[in-house]
Amino acid sequence: MKSFKFIIFILITSLSLAFASTGDNAGHGGSYLRMGLGARALGMGNSGVADSENGFAAYYNPAGLSYLSERHLSLTYYFLSLDRQLHYVGIALPLKPSAGISIAWMHAGVSDIRGRNFSGEPDEVYETGENAIILSFSNAFNRRFSVGLNFKILSHNMLGITGSGLGFDIGVMIKPFDRFIVGVQLKDIGASYNWNTQELFSEKGGNYTDVFPQILKIGVAYKQNNAFTFSGDVEISDKNDYRVHFGGEYLVSDILYIRMGMDNIHPTFGAGLAYGFIKNINTHIDYSALIGLAGEGSTHVFSWEFKF
Repeated sequence: MKSFKFIIFILITSLSLAFASTGDNAGHGGSYLRMGLGARALGMGNSGVADSENGFAAYYNPAGLSYLSERHLSLTYYFLSLDRQLHYVGIALPLKPSAGISIAWMHAGVSDIRGRNFSGEPDEVYETGENAIILSFSNAFNRRFSVGLNFKILSHNMLGITGSGLGFDIGVMIKPFDRFIVGVQLKDIGASYNWNTQELFSEKGGNYTDVFPQILKIGVAYKQNNAFTFSGDVEISDKNDYRVHFGGEYLVSDILYIRMGMDNIHPTFGAGLAYGFIKNINTHIDYSALIGLAGEGSTHVFSWEFKF
């Protein structure tokens, strides 16, 4: 039975890594933290290191929190194939005169993994889940330069055992000109899952550390008031994975945005609607469509952001 559970353990791990894209980052832990977040940024090619003055700053660059003028409540839901799930909820607050904080929860998982015994007969139904609690702080030393930090509490549960760990992100944002922004982020510093499988496999089990790739992102953004935004990122990981993300956003009317981009080699599309929800609360609802790998199907992402 323990040998069978070992096989299931390997299969679930493989399904969990279906979140990972092709490249040398694939096959390493924390793949859901590399998928991108927020339908707006995803519609622009998953770029946002230099364009993170919003409720998703904790993901793309915590340094953007310093420039918030309102409180942001942000929600994201992914419609994924292969019984995968990915959700996000976060709240970001400005701290006068020049700082910002946020707290966020991100969850990913795979459900309805149907196990079979060695005779091929249906057995148990398995699932796996990963969670990240992200605590963020940022301070602007002047109106053109800010630094931000993320502290991540990480966990991954499968087959009744849990791997856990901590991680950090550091972000910098520079505004050399009024419409031009430069952003830098070092992501998943020291992040890993630490496992002890002795409870599952007895004497065959042991301690194991699944180290996340560390990623350096450098991005630029150009904003022409609210009418047009261009954003582009380059990322390099310590696993020799190189990616490019870029895209644009155009304001069609007073409340409607359209977006296009490239997420490495995959085209992305999106749209957004900005409107008043109730008195003193402004809302953005955004949608993006991502073309996945062959056999994976398309991904549809919805985000809802409240500003108050």
